[in-house]
Parts: sequence; structure tokens; C-alpha cells
Amino acid sequence: MSEEKLLQTLIRTQDEVCVTISVNTHRTHPDNLNDRIKIKNFTKEAIDRLLEKFEKRTLSNIIGRLEQVEQEIDVNYNLESLHLFISDTVVEVFRSSWETSQEGVHISGNFAVRPVIKEIGRQTHYLIMLLSQSGIKLYTALNGSIVREVQNEEFPIDENRFYNTLPDRSSDAKHLDDLLREYLNRADKALINYSNEEKLKTLVFCTEDNYSKLMQVADRPSVYYGYLPIDYNNVEPHQLEARAWDFMKQELERKNEDYFGELESAIGQGLVLTDLQEIYRAAQDGKGDFLIVQESFHQAVKLVSDRDIEIVEDNVGKNIVDDISSLLALFVEERGGQTLYVPEIPNPECRPIALKIRY
Repeated sequence: MSEEKLLQTLIRTQDEVCVTISVNTHRTHPDNLNDRIKIKNFTKEAIDRLLEKFEKRTLSNIIGRLEQVEQEIDVNYNLESLHLFISDTVVEVFRSSWETSQEGVHISGNFAVRPVIKEIGRQTHYLIMLLSQSGIKLYTALNGSIVREVQNEEFPIDENRFYNTLPDRSSDAKHLDDLLREYLNRADKALINYSNEEKLKTLVFCTEDNYSKLMQVADRPSVYYGYLPIDYNNVEPHQLEARAWDFMKQELERKNEDYFGELESAIGQGLVLTDLQEIYRAAQDGKGDFLIVQESFHQAVKLVSDRDIEIVEDNVGKNIVDDISSLLALFVEERGGQTLYVPEIPNPECRPIALKIRY
């Protein structure tokens, strides 16, 4: 199920009790063995809290599902965080490329969908090129995962065949460099053909010298993000994707600076809202260009009417939304806007949540 469909399912669930368990996880052994322990402990905490708040006879279905899902999770497929959504009608396991700031158990009349919204709002498609001694491979990637290897008329590219065939030039460094550049030029043209079609930029795994030469022959250097030093002992897709994602997260943080600048400009034009009630109505009306939320922000509200909300302390009860930012993000996304979760909004006047409106 796609993240968008999952979000729609979770938002529209109207069960009386919705349990969300969020756990920061690890991609590799042996660290992921600790993930198993944390998941088990949080599952027990969820069951204990359910038994404290609700009658046992109404919980048998949910408790059974919690226990079953906890047993079935394969920690070998973990990414940065894992999220379980369990109710009488829903059982979903979602792995995210982002760490979560809401690690723990959340029980209310709604699911805590922030991790799914964050994944959607910060989806990044890109290419990974592996330029190694044995040839060149190209992969498509989404956030922290390699989706597939590109296999077409041009990729993968066999090992460098542009080698020296002239005995008297075997020690001619310039001639050998020219042969390597010819090989890299072929790779660059093949990449341009593919990236033009997909409109994606590329991160390269290679040596510093090879990347320098690649930039010298590249028709459009701007299609490359940069490079990461290749480790010939770790070139499997699952080994590449973790390093690539660390690099791409830094790129995304740089993009946030553009949004911060746009937010500052909009303040002077009267196009920024910071009051939750005003944000709620504007998001419903489709005015939201982008919603920016500090990751530490979490506020439960009661839906008083179609147009009004009321801040509450208890996140359980009729018409209670556990995290209003999730609902606001849904409104904004459905109406063509974007949502950004950031560690901190630079302007104190816009903390902890702000909506830049279109008009």
C-alpha cells in the first residue's frame, strides 16, 4: 500500500480505540536485535494501558492483533523507524526512512499519523550510480530505500573497455587518463538520457579521482548531487542505500533553508498564520501553500464543530484528535500544499507551527 493510501485509511478510521506504536529502529545486525526488545516492551505497555482504560471484553480483538503483529515483525527489514497502527478494523505496519520524535505508545480515537505525513511530505526520488572497477550500475531510490536497478539498453555498463592497446604508450599517464575520460563520458551520456526522462539527480559512489574526471567530461554537471567514496567491500544495494540516505537528508535540510526564507518574505505580506484556529480554517478552505511544524510540537484538540477546535489536555474521548498537526497536514496536502516537519523554525514568532497561505 502506498503512503498516500495508507494515510487515507488511517485518517478515515472511525474505531473507538486506535493504537499507534512508534519505535526508532536500526537497519543492521546486531543493533536491530534491540529493536525486537523495544517493540515487545511497547506492545506490553499498550496492552497494559488499554486494560486500565477500557473494559477487557471490548479489547480482545485489539489485544490479539497487537500480540500477533509483534510476533510477526521481521526486524531485518527495519529502516529508521517502525510504526504499528492497530484497531478493530485496521492492522498496518509502516517502516519510515525518518527517525520519529513520537517514540512510544499512543492511544486515542485517532491514529498518530505524523510519521506517514512526514514520509509523504519529504519524499525524495533520486538516482544512485555505482562506478566501480567491475562496471557501472544505476539505481533508482526513494528516501532511504533503493527501489530497483536500472536495466535498459545502456545500463548496466560493463567494465572499462577503453584500455590501452599500444605497448609503447602503456606508461603514458595522459593517454590512460584520456581513455578513462572516454569511458566516463559514455557513462555520463547514458545517465543524461535516463535522467532527462525521469527528471532525477544522481549521487555517485566512486573514487575522488574518478569523480573529478567525470565532472570534467560531464555535459551537465548540475545533474549530479556529488559523490561518496566507494568501499569496494560494501557495494550491495542495501549497503549503498544507507549511506546515500544520510547524504540526501543533509540535502533536504539545505532545502529547508529555502522554505524558511519564503516564510520570512510571506510574513511581511501578511500571508503567515500562527493561530491554530485560524490555521485550521484556512487549511480547510484550501488556502495553505505550505505548513511548517516543529517536530516537538504535539497538541490534542477537540473538534467542536466543522469550523472550530478547542485545545484539550486529554487525548482520549469523543471528537478528540490526538495530534492536530496531522489533521492540518492532511487538509493542506489534499488541497495541493506541502507539509514540512523541521527540528526548529528559525523565527520565534512562527514557532511551533505556521501556515503560509496563498492569499
